[in-house]
Amino acid sequence: MLLRRARVPLTCLPPGFSAIDPINEPWAEVDIELDAERIVAVCPATPLGHGALGATDLGGALVLPGLLDVHTHLDKTHTWHRSPNPDGEFWDACRILHADSARWTEEDVYRRASFALQTAYAQGTVALRTHLDSGGAVGPAAFAAINRLRAEWAGRIALQTVSLCNLQAFADGEGARIIELTARSGATALGGFPQPNPDLPGQLDSLMAAAHELGIGLDLHVDESGLPHAECLRATAEAVLRNQFPHPVACGHNCSLAVQDPARSASTLDLVKEAGIRLISLPLCNLYLQARDRAAAPAGAPEGARGPARTPRWRGLTLVHEAWDRGIPVACASDNVRDAFYAWGDYDLLEVFQQSVRIGHLDTRMHAAASVVTTAPADIMGLPHHGRIAPGAHPALVVTAATTLNELLARPAAPRRLVRDGVLISPTPPPYARLSE
Repeated sequence: MLLRRARVPLTCLPPGFSAIDPINEPWAEVDIELDAERIVAVCPATPLGHGALGATDLGGALVLPGLLDVHTHLDKTHTWHRSPNPDGEFWDACRILHADSARWTEEDVYRRASFALQTAYAQGTVALRTHLDSGGAVGPAAFAAINRLRAEWAGRIALQTVSLCNLQAFADGEGARIIELTARSGATALGGFPQPNPDLPGQLDSLMAAAHELGIGLDLHVDESGLPHAECLRATAEAVLRNQFPHPVACGHNCSLAVQDPARSASTLDLVKEAGIRLISLPLCNLYLQARDRAAAPAGAPEGARGPARTPRWRGLTLVHEAWDRGIPVACASDNVRDAFYAWGDYDLLEVFQQSVRIGHLDTRMHAAASVVTTAPADIMGLPHHGRIAPGAHPALVVTAATTLNELLARPAAPRRLVRDGVLISPTPPPYARLSE
């Protein structure tokens, strides 16, 4: 298959290509030769009228490699209809989904996660990593469901799993069971949500020792708050260096960096760089959850009543630009979709890309912006042949209806086509009615 006149962001191309407008539109127009197994060749676009017989002329359409969603929660997804969170509060979401987890049988998780993967596939996703709650009784059913789906979706979506646990519970006796579940289920990483406490260094040491024994990395939920004293990212970097931990470490959220003293956050990022930690930002979910505030409840209101909502004062976004300044890779991902932590979402990484650019002002660094859903998550997931359009790379592509990045960001919901198995296709996300079948 030969695709002519595809416009590809430079960050997804091999070295040697250049853009006419490297500031606002950092793409090069190329011809792409591929088969069902790999991209064979990428070269500067052939002038109009000189195309090879049988080639498909894309007419300057903006083309991205298959997209990678490095942080999701397939065990929680699509539960909003039965367990909503109308106030949008973080701790309410924890309580609501803990109650809903009583329904997380293998078949329930399988049905909802299957719908999610159908949606992600139609949007152009080729790899997805999901955190699965592993504490208490919910872990085995979720892992069983996702492992079934991993086998069913092999060759279409590379599916990775992370065992998500409470670090205190891990240290207090659940560790052995979680380690066994992680090993038996073939999880990619151990995960958790460290909280500020005096025992945190020991908890991180214990988790790293377990991951080292399993031969896998860590993928943590870190500092998902607006609290300046929340420094679990810093503690994680110190633990990596202290333990000389040899496996990959990723930290998601990292919201509190944005509200800390600039000198302190800068020194934390220096430690992150030294430790080789990769960062994951979840702009949609954190914009939704963080900085929710309410006025005092009116006089005479029932105990526990909340006052009227107030406008949020910050975005919940981590320090993406400051991380890039240090050469720290940053990926952006969907996180929760249609559950108590985030009411919306559609596993659409073009939406994630667009909103990340808007929320984080990534338009000031358009040369790097596309990396957040392509090369950066590919590297975090250990998939070096994904997220790129280069000889030998994975041959899945997303062919947009835009001819420039500006057009793509202005109208991300426009129809898109996919290249899969050497064929140009136009899949559509499944209807919501299918969730109730």
